[in-house]
Amino acid sequence: MRWAAQLGPEAMFGGLQAGEAVVLGLMSGSSLDGVDLCLARFGYGPTRPWSYQILSARTIPYEQDLQERLRRAPLANRQELLDLDVELGRWWALEINHLLQDRSGFGPHDAPLLLASHGHTVDHRPDRGYTYQIGSPSWLHALTGLPVVHDFRSADVALGGQGAPLVPMGDALLFGDYLACLNLGGIANLSWEENGIRKAFDLAFCNTALNRFAQRAGLSMDLDGVLSQKGQLIPELLNAWNSAPWYQQTGARSLDTATFEQQFEPPTHHSSYLPEDLCYTWCVHWAGVTAKALEACSHGPNNNDRDRVLVSGGGAAHPMLLRCLAERTSLDLVVAEPELRDFKEALVFGLLGLLHHLGLPNVLGSGTGCPYNHRSGSRLG
Repeated sequence: MRWAAQLGPEAMFGGLQAGEAVVLGLMSGSSLDGVDLCLARFGYGPTRPWSYQILSARTIPYEQDLQERLRRAPLANRQELLDLDVELGRWWALEINHLLQDRSGFGPHDAPLLLASHGHTVDHRPDRGYTYQIGSPSWLHALTGLPVVHDFRSADVALGGQGAPLVPMGDALLFGDYLACLNLGGIANLSWEENGIRKAFDLAFCNTALNRFAQRAGLSMDLDGVLSQKGQLIPELLNAWNSAPWYQQTGARSLDTATFEQQFEPPTHHSSYLPEDLCYTWCVHWAGVTAKALEACSHGPNNNDRDRVLVSGGGAAHPMLLRCLAERTSLDLVVAEPELRDFKEALVFGLLGLLHHLGLPNVLGSGTGCPYNHRSGSRLG
C-alpha cells in the first residue's frame, strides 16, 4: 500500500489503536566508531507525539582492524564482503544476547518484540538504483531468536527516493515540538516541518571528516575537540569545500563516503595541512553550511514561534562544532541529554521496525524524494 507523500502522520495513522511495544534497534554508522544497540519501549496511537523510554543502550566499539576493513569494504571483492557480512551478523547477535541477558534497567516483561537492524552501509548509490548494507540478518535471527526487520533503504531507492534520510519519521513522531532536528553522525542531516509536511536531507559530512583528519595524527577521532581547538584556518581549503559540487544540489539528496573522497578529501601528502588545522577548518566549513540551512527552515510557514533545534549524534559532544555553529545562528541549540544524544538513531530505527510490524508507513517521501510515503524493510521470523 502507498500513501501520498504530502500526508502527515495524523492522516496516515488515523485508524491505529493505542498500544505499546518494546523493540531493540541496531545502528552502525559511517563514522565507524562502533555499533549502537538501543532497547526501548514505545507508546503509540493515532495522534502525535508518540512516547518512548530507553530501557538499555550501549555502544560496542569496533577494534582498529575491523574499522579498517569496514573502511575498505566498498573496494572489497565478493568473498571479502560475504565474510564480513557474516562476521558482523554473528558478532552483533552475541552482543545483543549479552545485553538481553544482563537485564540492566529492564525486566523479563521487557523482552523485545523484534530487532530492527539498519546494518552497516557499504555502498549507497541511489543514482544507480541501489544501496547495500551488511550485517547478516539471517545470523541475527538465528542466534538471537528474534524476528528481524532489516534492509530499510532499498525499497525507497527502487521507488525513486534517495533511501535517506530515514530518521525524519522518528523526528516527526517523537520530537515534533522542535523547529528542527539536527543529527550529527558520520553524516549530518536535518529535518523540519513545513505546513504539516516533514522535510529532510543529508546536509554535510560531520564525524566522517573529523575522524579521517584525526587519523593523520594517529588518533581514531577528534575526541572532545582537542585537535580542532588547537587548529588554524586554512582559507584556500575552506573556499574549496564551500564551493564543492555537492552543495549545488537541491531537493532530496543523500551522501556516501565516495562523495567525501571525490570532493572533500585533501591530498594526504600535502605537508602544509596539519591534522589540527584540517579539523578546525572543517568545523568552520560545516558550521557555515549548517547555519545557512537552519536559517532557511526557520523562515518557513508556521515556524515563527519556534526557535529550538534538537541536536543529537556523536558530533553533539564535539565542543568546537557546537561553538562554531552557535557563533553563526541565533536559534536555540538544545543538545539532547547524553543517552538520547548518543542513541537517537538506534532508537529511531527501532521505531521504524515497529511501524513495519504494525503495517504502517515508516518512510516519509517528503524527506527522501520518493513520491510516496511507504512501508519499507524486510522481515525474518
